[in-house]
Amino acid sequence: KTPSSGMELHGRRSGSAILGFQRSQEVPSPRHGSVHSISSSEASSWAPSLKGSDGGQLSDFIDGLGPGQLVGRQVLGAPSLGDIQLSMCYQKGYLEVEVIRARGLQAKANCKVLPAPYVKVYLVNGKKCLAKAKTATARRTLDPLYQQQLTFRGPFNNCILQVTVWGDYGRIEGKKVFMGIAQIMLDDLNLQNIAIGWYKLFGTSS
Repeated sequence: KTPSSGMELHGRRSGSAILGFQRSQEVPSPRHGSVHSISSSEASSWAPSLKGSDGGQLSDFIDGLGPGQLVGRQVLGAPSLGDIQLSMCYQKGYLEVEVIRARGLQAKANCKVLPAPYVKVYLVNGKKCLAKAKTATARRTLDPLYQQQLTFRGPFNNCILQVTVWGDYGRIEGKKVFMGIAQIMLDDLNLQNIAIGWYKLFGTSS
């Protein structure tokens, strides 16, 4: 039976049957209220991506990457846009992702106000977004604290977790200003235990 708490999305993998994925659930946070799901109107442009991710081959050349973090060739020599701290674990068929905090985010050039950052998390298989969720918006700062848990229903074979940070500068400067992305290969993590780490944020490729 399809759970009544979410909309089921489908992804096809080559050589296998269609697997059902439930849209990420909204999970209350004890300190910051409830997690806000992303509207379906954003489905057509769900996330920027780092092209040509080469996984471990390039991770040896970049210091400070988080557990299972994927990077593309275009980030070699590119400055980091900050860091985000995440914890992940797999319990009873669900992937629990806690967005803990971010640090060292970069403000928009020539802007006199700080952004109010928020985080969007996407579960990706190939080019298909299987599920998505986002945190509440933090106060205007470059070092936001979230401590918010997002929950996704699996399985997660061959899936990548894309974590993007966005800044809300208000009506004049824009409410959806991209601030960085981190990609994590879930197959590289032992999610039976809690995996926690700081992940470097990079810009999108051109």
